[in-house]
Amino acid sequence: MRDYDEVTAFLGDWGPFQRLIFFLLSASIIPNGFNGMSIVFLAGTPEHRCLVPDTVNLSSAWRNHSIPLETKDGRQVPQKCRRYRLATIANFSALGLEPGQDVDLEQLEQESCLDGWEYSKDIFLSTIVTEGGRDTGELPRAAKVQILLTYFCCQCHRVFFFFFPMDLDVIELS
Repeated sequence: MRDYDEVTAFLGDWGPFQRLIFFLLSASIIPNGFNGMSIVFLAGTPEHRCLVPDTVNLSSAWRNHSIPLETKDGRQVPQKCRRYRLATIANFSALGLEPGQDVDLEQLEQESCLDGWEYSKDIFLSTIVTEGGRDTGELPRAAKVQILLTYFCCQCHRVFFFFFPMDLDVIELS
């Protein structure tokens, strides 16, 4: 079996060309790092709950009780993906009934978030989740396109600014 140094002897020593190639290839990884880290900031899911449209005629008491509560970590918090049926609570509000006193909230019919979500702006002002208007665990189509375009642009940047000039040097040397 031949020695590694014998097999690779034709490549030459660790000269200026090898150093140039090494550092240019190393530098070309930086856009990939930015692309990989950007998802942490772009795809954050802020605290949210079902949106109750302002057009629905509800008293302030019914508006405050329109989202069912669930127990998380020992405290009551609004559910993220369910609300009480708006037509029902609007009817109760119009009749002047009070939630929890005149109406047992546990018995009310619930529905999914038909009008979207209301997102907290405490941590994130805008993410691809808030811009897509949904929290289904699946990224919206626009977000998928944005991520693919970002990835594609980073790859094009690598090709045109790092690999193409190296190919020109190789062509000139031969």
